[in-house]
Amino acid sequence: MSFSSDVKNDLLRIDEFNQAELKAMLDFSSEVTFGKEIKVIFSCNNLGVTRRFISLVKQEYPGMSFELLSRVINRLDNRTIYSCEIDLITSKMLVEDYNLLLSNDNEIEDEQDKIAYIRGAFLVKGSVNDPKSKTSHLEIASISENNILYLQKILNSFDFDARIAKRKNNLILYLKKKQSIGDFMYLIGVSTEMEYYENTIITKEIAATAKRTINLDVANQNKTNKAALEQLKTIEYIEYNYPLEKLDSKLLMVMKVRKENKESSLMELLDIIHEEYDPNLTKSGLNHRFRKLKEIEQEWKKSLNS
Repeated sequence: MSFSSDVKNDLLRIDEFNQAELKAMLDFSSEVTFGKEIKVIFSCNNLGVTRRFISLVKQEYPGMSFELLSRVINRLDNRTIYSCEIDLITSKMLVEDYNLLLSNDNEIEDEQDKIAYIRGAFLVKGSVNDPKSKTSHLEIASISENNILYLQKILNSFDFDARIAKRKNNLILYLKKKQSIGDFMYLIGVSTEMEYYENTIITKEIAATAKRTINLDVANQNKTNKAALEQLKTIEYIEYNYPLEKLDSKLLMVMKVRKENKESSLMELLDIIHEEYDPNLTKSGLNHRFRKLKEIEQEWKKSLNS
């Protein structure tokens, strides 16, 4: 079972009737057919969501009857579509009461109704990536531009930066940020799966932080090794080519400490110098001495070539 299915099963435990949720289900997953009579057909690939839709309709229209059909549309993964064909009388009332042939002219004002509408749209046409996936993605699809724009307006009234893209014949409203997806699920009432989502995201962030730290440590160590190697080359050249009696005792001390601690960082060298030689030497002072040794090497090479 996918993470999306788990999230929807979590939402299906919410035991409340809200016309806005039913309205969203009708807007996003029903069609109105015209023959001798008007008929509403609801279609969904989740049997639990289909049962919830039937339950919501029955709560408002107790005399409702229906025929439930199913068909497999992808034999590779056995994806099944469930179609609920509603009786003619109830269909007519749904079309009239929920303005199924008109655009969403009546704005939803109540906050709880807005949440219910978002939940209904997600239940029938939404999906969300498992937080263990490489990318974070939550989306709700619709073939209706009017419905997807209306949903975007409602969702963004809660300060979500929901975007819309086109995919084949569908318009896709989507969220990409981990925090936004978590806030979305919390908003519509996801409870049990929120703990899994948050724990997975936290674990991934900790792992990513640890990896960045390790990479930084490796980079710093490589930088330290490169600097130490350059300093050792300079010291070796001076010892073999330059008259050491001309060197200041402070420079000789630095050369000695570096040779005895070939892989130490500048701060580690400074600790050794503080403990054994000069407690007042600063990091910039130590850097200056290494630069001075480099200058001596370069000037001596230049004098030999002139």
